[in-house]
Amino acid sequence: MMKGRDNLVVLSKIQAPQVGTRTLKRRHLLDLISDNMNKKIILLCAGAGYGKTTLLAQLILFKKFSYVYYHLEESDAEPAVFFSYLIAGIKRIFPAFGSRLKHLSHFFNSPDKYLEIIVGTFINEIMAHVDRELYIILEDYHRLGDSTQIDKIIFYLLEHQPAHLHFIITTRTKPLFSLSGFRARDEILELKNQHLRFSRDEIMQFFKEIFAISLKEKEVKRIEEHSEGWPTSLRLMIQSSDYLEGIKSSGYVRRILESYHQTQLNLFNYFAQEIFSRESKEVQRFLIDCSVLEWLNSDLCDAVTNRSDSARILAGLLERNAFLVRTPDRNYRFHNLFKDFLYSRFTDVERERRICRRAGDFYSRRGMLEEALKFYFKAQAYRRAVSIIKKIGFYQIEQGRSGVLNSYIEQIPMSIRNDYPILLKIYAQSLIHLGRSDEAKNNYLRAMKKLRGKKKFRLEYADTMYELGGLSLNQNRFSVAKKWFRKALELCPRGSSFTKAAILNSLGLVYTRIGGKNLLKARTYFERALEMVQKNRYRTLEASILNNWALNEWKRGDLHQSYLKLSRIVKLLKKHFSPHCGAGFFNASRLSLLLGNKEEARTILEDGSKICNAYNDLWSLAAIWKGYAVYYQELNDFKKAKKFIIKALDVYEKLGIIRLVITALNELVKINTSLGELSEAEKNLAAIRWFRKNKDDPDAIPIMLAEANLKTTQNRFDDAEKILKRSLEVARRAEQIFNSFLINLQISKVYYISGKTKKALSALETAVSLSRLKGYEYLLLQELQREKWMLPLLRQHGVEKFYISSIIRKSGFAVHWIDAFLFGSPRILIDDNEVPEDAWKTIKAKKVLFYLLLHRNEKVVFDSLIAAIWPDASHKSARYNLRKARQHIRQAIKKAGIGITDLIAVKKDLYQISPGISVELDIERFQNLVALCKNLKSDDAKLKVYLQKALSIYKQGFAFGWYDPWVEELRRYYQNLYEDCLIMLADFYYRKHKFKDAVGWYKKLLSLNFYNEEYHRRLMLSYVCIGAYQEMERDFKELKKRLKKELRIFPQEETAALYKSLMMRRSK
Repeated sequence: MMKGRDNLVVLSKIQAPQVGTRTLKRRHLLDLISDNMNKKIILLCAGAGYGKTTLLAQLILFKKFSYVYYHLEESDAEPAVFFSYLIAGIKRIFPAFGSRLKHLSHFFNSPDKYLEIIVGTFINEIMAHVDRELYIILEDYHRLGDSTQIDKIIFYLLEHQPAHLHFIITTRTKPLFSLSGFRARDEILELKNQHLRFSRDEIMQFFKEIFAISLKEKEVKRIEEHSEGWPTSLRLMIQSSDYLEGIKSSGYVRRILESYHQTQLNLFNYFAQEIFSRESKEVQRFLIDCSVLEWLNSDLCDAVTNRSDSARILAGLLERNAFLVRTPDRNYRFHNLFKDFLYSRFTDVERERRICRRAGDFYSRRGMLEEALKFYFKAQAYRRAVSIIKKIGFYQIEQGRSGVLNSYIEQIPMSIRNDYPILLKIYAQSLIHLGRSDEAKNNYLRAMKKLRGKKKFRLEYADTMYELGGLSLNQNRFSVAKKWFRKALELCPRGSSFTKAAILNSLGLVYTRIGGKNLLKARTYFERALEMVQKNRYRTLEASILNNWALNEWKRGDLHQSYLKLSRIVKLLKKHFSPHCGAGFFNASRLSLLLGNKEEARTILEDGSKICNAYNDLWSLAAIWKGYAVYYQELNDFKKAKKFIIKALDVYEKLGIIRLVITALNELVKINTSLGELSEAEKNLAAIRWFRKNKDDPDAIPIMLAEANLKTTQNRFDDAEKILKRSLEVARRAEQIFNSFLINLQISKVYYISGKTKKALSALETAVSLSRLKGYEYLLLQELQREKWMLPLLRQHGVEKFYISSIIRKSGFAVHWIDAFLFGSPRILIDDNEVPEDAWKTIKAKKVLFYLLLHRNEKVVFDSLIAAIWPDASHKSARYNLRKARQHIRQAIKKAGIGITDLIAVKKDLYQISPGISVELDIERFQNLVALCKNLKSDDAKLKVYLQKALSIYKQGFAFGWYDPWVEELRRYYQNLYEDCLIMLADFYYRKHKFKDAVGWYKKLLSLNFYNEEYHRRLMLSYVCIGAYQEMERDFKELKKRLKKELRIFPQEETAALYKSLMMRRSK
């Protein structure tokens, strides 16, 4: 018997049986199977002794094809064991097979959870390494019992198997997986009892060709009636005849059948008893002793029977065809029925235990420890079993054999189990993988009790506390977890760097999960842990630390630091696949997008998709599909984004992971909102509410942001504002800086749309400050590009002007801004660079640009533009002039050293300043200030400040030196506003009893419009208040004189009456 890789595979089980002597070649059945070798599955479902194994042995001998033969036993019902044999069998033909599957060993601890990953990876390995037709032969499938796990695996394989992979299964009972679909598609060949029975012709042929006995028709009929064509009964008849001293006539048939009828035994037992009784007492004892063995060879049989001639006995039995099957590796096994018959005669319990103990010792010496365990348990040699489990237990868990290991340990009486703390730890760890956490905790506590105070086992003691901390952490019992981890760290001996690093990492994760002020504390633990693992090159633990640390940086709002750690994880994951690694690829790609690295994000997703597809890791693939949904949202391709998120959502719903279902639904809310499918978005939100029950916690912030965006789109601004205020409070409590940034950006938009400019500015200012603090430039720039009002508002109020200008220049973003000044001599600054006067080849080109700036929110028709700039030009010359003017504008910009190709967008004779450019006009600032002043109360202290600001903007009036009709019209309009400012300011000083100041401003008004008698009346009143009657008299006389001379009229009665009354006051 050979030892397999890692001593876990008994290679005899994957050796096909040899065709025995004296077997009839069943040509019609071999032809039938050969004609159906293209089917997905060939099923031989018949009772014991119907020649299923013999038929397959003949098929292998007479038809050359690539196959893996796997003789199944009860222990093969564990997926980890099942796949280890399949892989070992396939590797014998295709040595490169299985490289990916070796990374999935830990998945087998939860086979139901990871079924699609395990089987999908197996299929992908078949596609990659198996280049021809391959048949997997599973013998004795019924021995797996009610193994739903293997049934699911086989069914999944059959449903998804490549065209060049086929299954041949032998079984006594119908498999539990459904065959109806395969029958409907004609993908299965089924052979049952009725197909495998010997016909009359085959019975006659069997006796004649194999044993040279010619039977009469009557005898053939009688044999058929009694045997019902059961192949084993025919062989038993022949077998028993070999002991009847050379009888070669057909008369023996009658005597044997008569003898059978005189007994109460069934047919098999009758003939088996006949064969057994004719062996010597020595051989009978040998057969019974060896009936406890699944596989036989001379060394093993010698060891268990304490003899040295087993090779001779086995050879003799094989020669007599005593229901012994030979395999190519010179091993043997009994026919199942004959083995059962022999074992039924093993009545000496103590002797059976001695035999089993010897078998266990034999396998133990050979390093075949799992085989040894089976026999130690049969022998009830529990302490010997414990010594083996202590050696292989943790390795078995790593290999995904928790179920097998658990079944071993639970055979050991608890009184013995409790004597071994390491065994208790192994047991606890296997229980965790089986979802029995409470039992695991109890076993860890028992182990701790045994380890306490033993210096030799200080590391094991600390490790047990670490495991208890892990259990508490998984149950979100953070304070309890923290207590266990701290104790473990305190007791962990020097030199145990791996355990210490793992504990530090877990402490960092606890503090990260608690959040808030604990985030900074977590960082110190991660730093210490990472230093240890990098020094000792613990790569898998390094990935875990980096992932947890990245989560910590994310919560602290440090996207750049989080990204650096995640990018290192991606490199590790590309080399070392691990379950659910799609989350790492998703997080890395999302952070790349948040930092503006779109191409890198796509590359990360493509790499992740390639790796996770290879392992059919659906959980990870769903995470990557979600990543693609986020990526395509960034590209504004919302239809493609929706396809990907629906795929991800479908997987999450099948897996039943509520947390991930909610995240996918939230992405769907955002996508449907962007697509204008608002009713669908509402349905998605309703589903989220059903899962979350409207909890306001940090996890709810992304949901609240999506809901607020939906409300904004529905013009429900008050609702959006309430949601965002609530989310901002949650973010502040949890000290979530990044979420605070996002919320402030969004609420500023809601405020602005609602006309609450001051609040919009305040929220926007907070977002800009957070961006500067944490480096959210890309996201800020995106918003400045999308929301055209933001940049002018920030610049107008001088908010972080240098910072904003700096990040725009560095980014290469198409964010440009124009400051155009139309009061005084028109001039323009683009991205803070002034276009000098000498850069303009023609004044007309400059006027075209300024005219479009004035109408930047509309598309100017060609005819309107021409009418304003070249009113007298023909259509042809006007078009030429406009083309040249645009050229001159480009040249002027280029001469000023400004990195923008063209300011003007043109489409079908419609002209407009490019929509991506933020424009700020001094005339608009002036207008806004005047409007603001008009809305203030007359005694408001701010009135004076705003009026002075407005007057400082006006300077020499609108477009000084330009006299086009459109300019003159606007000049009059802005001069009227300017006069309104002067009136308000003069009146303000008058009300404040600052009459000298009032006099000055009224004079300013008269310089603009001397004939406005209202201004004169107010000036006269101001003069009187400071006792300047002479100045008042002089002003009235000048008004009277000029009215008479220039207009040939007299002052208004109201003016004259006021003057008269004021002069009378002077005479008194």
